[in-house]
Amino acid sequence: MVAALAVVAGCAAAPAGDAPETIVFLNPHAGAYDDVVAEFEARNPDIRVEQQSVPFDQMVSQTQARLASGDTSVDVVSVDPPRLAGMVTQGFLTDESASADLLESTSSQVGINSVTVDDRPWAYPLWTSDAFLFYNRDALTRAGVPIPGPSDADRLTWDQVLDGARTVAEADTARYGFGIDQVDRYYALQPILESMGAGPGLEGPDSLTAAVDTPEWKRFGAWYRDLYTDGLAPRGVDPGQMADLFASGGLGFYLSGASSITKIAESDLAGNWGIAPAPYVAGGPVVTPTDSWGVGISAYSEKQDAARRFAQFMTLDPEGVSAASRTMNLPPVATAAMPAYLDHLAEVAPAETAGIGDLLEIDLERHARHRPTSVGYVQFETTLNRAFTDLRNGGDVDSVLATAQDTLVRQLDRQRELAGDH
Repeated sequence: MVAALAVVAGCAAAPAGDAPETIVFLNPHAGAYDDVVAEFEARNPDIRVEQQSVPFDQMVSQTQARLASGDTSVDVVSVDPPRLAGMVTQGFLTDESASADLLESTSSQVGINSVTVDDRPWAYPLWTSDAFLFYNRDALTRAGVPIPGPSDADRLTWDQVLDGARTVAEADTARYGFGIDQVDRYYALQPILESMGAGPGLEGPDSLTAAVDTPEWKRFGAWYRDLYTDGLAPRGVDPGQMADLFASGGLGFYLSGASSITKIAESDLAGNWGIAPAPYVAGGPVVTPTDSWGVGISAYSEKQDAARRFAQFMTLDPEGVSAASRTMNLPPVATAAMPAYLDHLAEVAPAETAGIGDLLEIDLERHARHRPTSVGYVQFETTLNRAFTDLRNGGDVDSVLATAQDTLVRQLDRQRELAGDH
């Protein structure tokens, strides 16, 4: 692995008198990659990386519009794993099978799986993810709610968490008892759905058969709607505001990922919060989320060699991965970078993150569940996120899910036709 990484991290000097070759990196995380770009350019003076960052909710449409038109100005692009199959089908990305051995020697299997379609890697995995139950220690203590334990053996059920959240709300020690970071987003809700006994919502060998109006999905729909209609969770707060709400003391419990840690640690809540494992539904399996952004090389790029050097440095070289992970706090896929990542968390919040490494390992090995790999994932997620919003606003469960099912049947049938054309 050391020899392989020496190739990835190798420096190259710009020929005398020649300007560096500029590659463009399209991503949805403004500022997150500044350190890794600076380090890469220092090691590779023959390449300059221009970042083009777009808002998270515009990344899919921007990628689709630019690559579908054959835009040669984009060289490297952030890739969300469940959308990979659709990008591959449309011919947007390069086949990275030549780097399969390098990936195997440097990256976790769960990360490799996230960028694999038809048994071939089409991108380089950068981060994985997990969910944790953050809690406001003071709000729980003043309400008489027991402090959750930090290990897998201490994992609470959702009934236990929501009972505690109701106690916090009734005692008025926080404005709301509970909140979810990625409100109305499938990524955050899929683990709860599957722990409750529901399927992922896409079935069949091609994951193009919708199944979101089953009894189990309806059970989840009622559960989710009631969180908001009962006032236990905040109805009018969007995902970008949830971490601030928790950090300001507004929530008793908060379901989120490692990306929230720095903001909380540097807030007025510092020293008065903790991390516990993500809950599960009593009688059901423990299910946790996984996968995060990877990096792909545009099939239309005219600078693929330079793009590949940058992509591999950012995702496979421990120094590059660490530089990319510090801002977002997301767990790296490159196994050699994990110790530095955990050291970084220990510097940010030593007491609160003391057991997070063990919890990450257990969740990734035992409980992690990928989102469906489907050429229709964009349509699937868009439709469901709209349905989750309708439920949060008090919509009728049967009607909301029936509408989502009908919409998905039409959309996925069309995607099946398009996939056949390719």
